Amino acid sequence: MSSLSQFHRLPRYPCIVIVDPHVGATCAHLGVRHRAIVVALFVNVLACGKTPRPAPLTEAMTTQAPPVASTVPSASALPSASVASEEPIVEVEPPPRDPGPFNIPFGVIDGKKPPRNVFVIAAKSPKNPQRLIAFLHGICNPPEYACGLWQESSVDLGFLVCPTGDASCGPGQYNAPTWGKPESKIDEDLETAVEAASAQFPGAISRDDAVLCGFSRGAYMAVRFALAHPGRWPYLVLNEANVTLDAAALRKAKVRAVALIAGELGGQIGGEKKTVAALEKAGFPVKFWPMPKAGHWYSEDIAQIMREAVEFVTSHPE
Repeated sequence: MSSLSQFHRLPRYPCIVIVDPHVGATCAHLGVRHRAIVVALFVNVLACGKTPRPAPLTEAMTTQAPPVASTVPSASALPSASVASEEPIVEVEPPPRDPGPFNIPFGVIDGKKPPRNVFVIAAKSPKNPQRLIAFLHGICNPPEYACGLWQESSVDLGFLVCPTGDASCGPGQYNAPTWGKPESKIDEDLETAVEAASAQFPGAISRDDAVLCGFSRGAYMAVRFALAHPGRWPYLVLNEANVTLDAAALRKAKVRAVALIAGELGGQIGGEKKTVAALEKAGFPVKFWPMPKAGHWYSEDIAQIMREAVEFVTSHPE
């Protein structure tokens, strides 16, 4: 039995007592087909092939034990078994939305086509709806500049909707767009642009708690549009515009907070600081941001400034 060659003939032996502590490794090495080997170690070793004689029954062993009350509930008391355990439903987060930018046609110019475009930067979050952030550019100041330069921040804040002005500054200004219509018509253009963007992104844009921004002339118009439509634009972000702001008029228009921004080298900063001081004295939520090394143009950190400005105004709920 000590020879390793005998292990592959195990079926020939009815009983084997193995004392080799390495037998498990040896069997595995030899590839024995029998997957279970029972090793019986008896204090009194019985002869191989013989059946041990049962011990005689004593009177104590034949005495019937008293009945034991069953602790197993009846079949009627058992709860019905579940047919099958359901796998937990795991919601998969959809991928981020493509922010664009997108140029979406809207309106007409003097009754002629093609229409103007509204410059849209979508919210990155795939969840709907997202906050509307509208922006009115300035004179000879295209939306690709006014809105495009802070896209990296706007994608985290909502849908940035920037209509293109109805007029042009001509070849000397690279045909940059400007505003030529009366302001009442520009107000209507803004609404038409928001509708066009909403149609392109069904259910994605919410007008609840909307923000209206403006640069230069666009900022002046933003204030007048908010005052003309109480509750439509509860938050204002105004850049490079020394516009008159009255706390009582803002509250009447249901404007909740205002952010003011100005270039430290420009001509608007002094007036804006005075406006901020007056609004703070009246207890109205307002905050000012200077644009370093900038005049009547954006500073290099405009994306961070706009993020902070939008987050400030929207932190003031109704």
